[in-house]
Amino acid sequence: MAQKIYLKKLDAIRGFAASYIVITHWMPSLMFVPEIIHKGFFSFGQEIVMLFFLLSGFGIYLSFYRNPDLGFKSYFIRRFRRIYFPFLLALLLSIVIVYLNGKVLNTFPWRELIGNLLMVQDISELKPGTWVEPFLGNLPLWALSYEWWFYLLFYPCYKFLFKNPNRIYFILLFSFVSYLTYLIIPNQASLIFSYFIVWWCGLEAAEVFIRQRRFTFTNMKSIMFCLVFMSTLAAIPVLAADQIRFGYYPFLIFRHFVAAFLAIFIGLLWYSKRLIYFDTILGIFTVVAPISYGIYLFHYPLLIRWELSSYLSNVWIVYSIKFALILGLAYLTEVKLQPLVNRWIK
Repeated sequence: MAQKIYLKKLDAIRGFAASYIVITHWMPSLMFVPEIIHKGFFSFGQEIVMLFFLLSGFGIYLSFYRNPDLGFKSYFIRRFRRIYFPFLLALLLSIVIVYLNGKVLNTFPWRELIGNLLMVQDISELKPGTWVEPFLGNLPLWALSYEWWFYLLFYPCYKFLFKNPNRIYFILLFSFVSYLTYLIIPNQASLIFSYFIVWWCGLEAAEVFIRQRRFTFTNMKSIMFCLVFMSTLAAIPVLAADQIRFGYYPFLIFRHFVAAFLAIFIGLLWYSKRLIYFDTILGIFTVVAPISYGIYLFHYPLLIRWELSSYLSNVWIVYSIKFALILGLAYLTEVKLQPLVNRWIK
């Protein structure tokens, strides 16, 4: 019963995270919102992505724990259809939005499309060494490349390392070497692998919960150590930088690791207080949890890229249409179509 209760709370967190990211992207267009509200409360989308990584690792372990004998083929198919079906629809949606905006692609971005299909997209403006941009400006897709490669790395690591009690430190070493490599030769692969420890910390947290049925600062100390270690490592290029910009490399990567640590630390503090007021604050977000992935994928093309205001002057009608389409498309994709895809691709 406890496991089901906490899974529901994870759903609430996931629903909140997706909703928060939508608001952070929407907020700059709302001119009546004071800048202090925007900057002070809704400028932490990058940190929320780290929360997504932790939740993803946690969820994968719970899923795999129930099916420990799952072969790689079955595991790959499950991950592929879950990630790629909504992702492909998001790519198609971006193309549709370009044409709805009355723009013609003189040269189709084939390299960008192929790079996104191979899951190596990232935002070059924010960090060096990236290979391709998120397809047609759907910027949130950057996180999908990380998630996909974390899923692929998980299976061999689980099979070969999981019985080793020091496995988290092997993953830490892998991310440590990857980040050092990235500092020497900036490249997308090393950057993605640098973050694997964040995702793995979510997995380790799930293992702690399954094994001990509770969280304490003692049983989570190895997780916190790894995140403090990577935060310290990421601080070195920040201290050496001539200019520090909050949303750009090298400070951005430092932000990410610190955010992951704070998510664990604050979560432990809240847990020690029996998650007081959790349901009051976050419980409502369980409603959108089943479609949170679709919301994350579809909101940016529809809410930000689509120039619907060129046809409709009333801004609230515009936003009503956009939000209805975001929620409707996410629901159609995740609740109605995804089960059909799951039955078709086995």
